[in-house]
Amino acid sequence: MSRLKYFPYRPRKRQVELIEFIAANLRRGANICIQAPTGFGKTPVVLAALLDQVEGSDLRIIWAVRTGNETDRPIEELTAVWKSWGKGPFGLSLRGKRDMCLLARERGIRDYRAVENLCRLKRETCVYYRRVRPLEGLTDRPLTFSELMRVSAERRMCPYYLQFLALRDATLVALSYNYILGPAGWAIRRIMPFSKSILVVDEAHNIEGAAMSINSEKVTTTTVERAIDEVREYFPEEEGLLESLGSILLEMRRVGQKIDEDGVFYPLDLLAAGGLEEEDVASIIKLGNQVQRLRAAEGKAPRSSLHHLGEFLEKCLRLAGVEGVAFIVSRARDRLEFEAWDMRAREFLSKIWPRFYARIFMSGTLAPVDAFAEAVGLDSCAPANVPSEVDPERVESFITRDLTTRGESLPPGMAEAYVDSVSDFLENVPGNVAVFTASYRIQGEIIDGVSEACARLGRPLFVEREDMSGDEARRVLEEFKGAAETESPAVLLAPMGGRFSEGADFPGRELVGVYLVGIPFDRMNTRTRLLLEFREKEHGRERGRYLAYVVPALRRASQALGRVIRSQDEPGVFVLGDSRYARPAYFSLLPDFVRETATVVYHEDLPHYLRQWTSKNLEGG
Repeated sequence: MSRLKYFPYRPRKRQVELIEFIAANLRRGANICIQAPTGFGKTPVVLAALLDQVEGSDLRIIWAVRTGNETDRPIEELTAVWKSWGKGPFGLSLRGKRDMCLLARERGIRDYRAVENLCRLKRETCVYYRRVRPLEGLTDRPLTFSELMRVSAERRMCPYYLQFLALRDATLVALSYNYILGPAGWAIRRIMPFSKSILVVDEAHNIEGAAMSINSEKVTTTTVERAIDEVREYFPEEEGLLESLGSILLEMRRVGQKIDEDGVFYPLDLLAAGGLEEEDVASIIKLGNQVQRLRAAEGKAPRSSLHHLGEFLEKCLRLAGVEGVAFIVSRARDRLEFEAWDMRAREFLSKIWPRFYARIFMSGTLAPVDAFAEAVGLDSCAPANVPSEVDPERVESFITRDLTTRGESLPPGMAEAYVDSVSDFLENVPGNVAVFTASYRIQGEIIDGVSEACARLGRPLFVEREDMSGDEARRVLEEFKGAAETESPAVLLAPMGGRFSEGADFPGRELVGVYLVGIPFDRMNTRTRLLLEFREKEHGRERGRYLAYVVPALRRASQALGRVIRSQDEPGVFVLGDSRYARPAYFSLLPDFVRETATVVYHEDLPHYLRQWTSKNLEGG
């Protein structure tokens, strides 16, 4: 079968079926929505189908991922095609200036706004930019980010602009959502027109949140304080502007006195407090541009809080009174954060999709597909739901009938019961396991008890913290995985929806069990209430709540559960520690491997069942 020539592995039946499904639906122009479990091979399957589709045509493939760090994955699979076939089309992973600017690296500049400004202001004199030219052989094989950076560093060329020369020869480009959703996309479209490109949205359950994020803007009281400092340093003659900014800062702090954690603010009140009109905001932005140029000339990071504040005020002016835009103030440690939050993801995304020749959306947690399609503005879709390939003899799931995190906080007795139950789980599953909590708040209420249990059992505990850096997270993940082959398997304590419950890969015995402490519903704060109100206006009360509140929570839980099973041969045990998981409306949203193996039990009876599972699946190999 010709389509399989681009599939570099021995294909399984369901993989062949999905390749055929994609090919058939691409021909009729459908929006293809694919849910397939972790380990199925979604990336090579979709890539094989698309490479066959674009062969001999002027069509190209744009593969959109959540973050820049994930762009190498499709290129690695394209490289596997080359290795198995001896040749193939060219592709590259494309990254932004913050990751690639060599000049910024030399100056220790990491803030993305500052890097963008540095490039804009110093481009014509930049030694790396001026060296950029086509390189013979650069596009002979697929290029990952690290490979392009190595070539660029060796030749002292700007890797950011070199990649756009390479893009002209690319059949496939992998890039972050920002290039599809934001203004950065113009740089892609002029070389690779969207109308002649097939779009793949990877981990597509994240696209709605990404759309809301990219269309929103925020500042803090610290932003205003720094803007005032900039005026004093660079424009001391602007006494009137200093007074206006000081009045805005006072108004922000007055608003903050009225809230405990979060609330709403009225953007026109901020402008009125500073006595600012639309032309004054434009002047603030203009002065901010001057600050950026002056700082660049001084060899400093060309960032400007004055410019950032001006952009925020301009957005507030433009969006004040618009349905679907909320203005939220919240406390962030020792400062206040003000955000113009655009909730109109469905409206925004529905205008993005028609720009492409065809579209594929895929994830391990896309179901229910009709809810996904409705939330992201698809008028129709062709769904493919690939079942999990698990051995029911090796997988068991339990729902506790007498535990729940429902409510604003855990009563002492419930917190104690959770610690006892998690301790039983750790004692009776002697392998690497994860305890995923409904929130950082719930994590904080049980962490002392879990720590004591780990110390008693001699098991190392790794904890995801809210302020954890990317480097620290990578180190924690590597050390946790490494413990799988030791005599003291490890425990990971992290929130659902965090960095370890989505995207992290745990093959083999690196993770054999998961305990979910509660259901990760969004906390019912001002932000959640405003989103619910808006979705209920869009979709009706019941449907709106289902789409905005229930489905996202169960997707986060399902993502956490999906960290364990990657193949039919792998064992897995799951404890869903909340009685609400047994409700039909919630149960139906759980992964099939949980639905098909679930037993509802009292938490006191868990040790008995866990010992039985362990004796069959872990003891003796």
